[in-house]
Amino acid sequence: MVNLMSYKRVLLVILIIGISGILVYFLVRMEESKIQQTAESRPIDLPYNWIGDITKAHIAEPSGITYHPTRKSLFIGDDSGIVYEIKPDGTRIQAKGINELDIEGITVDPTTGLLYTAIEDDESIIEIDAETLTVQREFKIIRDFKGEQLLKKGGMGVEAITFVPDASHPEGGTFWVGNQSFSLKENDEPSVVCEVVVPLRSATDRKAEGTIINAYRMDFIDISGLVYDTQDDILILISDTTNLFVEMNRQGTILSRYLLPGNEQEGVALDGLGYMYIAQESGEIIKLGDRRLR
Repeated sequence: MVNLMSYKRVLLVILIIGISGILVYFLVRMEESKIQQTAESRPIDLPYNWIGDITKAHIAEPSGITYHPTRKSLFIGDDSGIVYEIKPDGTRIQAKGINELDIEGITVDPTTGLLYTAIEDDESIIEIDAETLTVQREFKIIRDFKGEQLLKKGGMGVEAITFVPDASHPEGGTFWVGNQSFSLKENDEPSVVCEVVVPLRSATDRKAEGTIINAYRMDFIDISGLVYDTQDDILILISDTTNLFVEMNRQGTILSRYLLPGNEQEGVALDGLGYMYIAQESGEIIKLGDRRLR
């Protein structure tokens, strides 16, 4: 009887040691995973070659920039509603005021060559002819997505825009817009990137609506610029306040984070030739040699 009780005690001790070992193993793995996630979220220096400020004519407050693949030029929108076209060396081609609108981002549909600007407060997308800089159409973005108002009326508003072309899409592709927010609190205006469908091909009305079809909350504030990297099929987001350059796939997964050079970065463009352009609110257009792994 005594031997049986001793045997049971030994089994109990072995069981307790085994369970403790398993718990320690999983706790160590959880800690390692947490450390790895923290390391992955920590930004590293953006690899680039500094070329410098290419601005040759004064631009008051650049708020967005895009590269036009057909015209081989850069288009810049500023806060006062002026759109500028410049050469990659900074030489001005043309400039025109667009109805005193608060332009906060600019992009291009490479198939048609038409420009599209994001208008803050109105949460609208304005279509502009690249050659004449005249307004063609306006698309108001419906603010709600799945019962939640993502683009809050009276909030900070849409601050960034890019177009992702897709030959198989009925509208030729979709827009992605970044909503500016300076808080990550649950009940505050969200820092969010939205995919928006606009009737570019299916409608000819001068005024129509755009619909949010996907939305992804970010874990950083102040989305100030967006560009689609056609070579890697990813989206690039920049943040002025946090000096971040973030790569994200179209499923909303953050792929990498870099420290963004410069100050007051309001827009980013890629020319497909290995150069990157950063529009700074202070008036400079910074040109960099892009040295990210391709």
